[in-house]
Amino acid sequence: MLYTVIESDLRPLSKLNLLFKYADDTNLIVPAYSDIALVQEFVNIKKWTEDNKMVINLNKTKEIGFRRPSISLHLLAPAPVSGIEQVMCAQLLGVIFQQNLSFDKSS
Repeated sequence: MLYTVIESDLRPLSKLNLLFKYADDTNLIVPAYSDIALVQEFVNIKKWTEDNKMVINLNKTKEIGFRRPSISLHLLAPAPVSGIEQVMCAQLLGVIFQQNLSFDKSS
């Protein structure tokens, strides 16, 4: 409960970017057309954690980029966030998300 109260002032830098908070998990969504890049948003979150005497567990932090299956990976790949593992598939609250927007984990 205390984490939820403390986290209430954590906000993205851009109104186009979204933060989803659930219990002690925070998820950031940055669209390709955002005015603030993913790296800048992550720096903002890291500063917030430092200001609030918290630590981001980088071993559990993942980055996934979503794109249409017909788009070549190298054309839209944003610069990776330093120290964050890029994955093709991630699970959030029991739901599997894939970067090619497929619902079949084997593809």
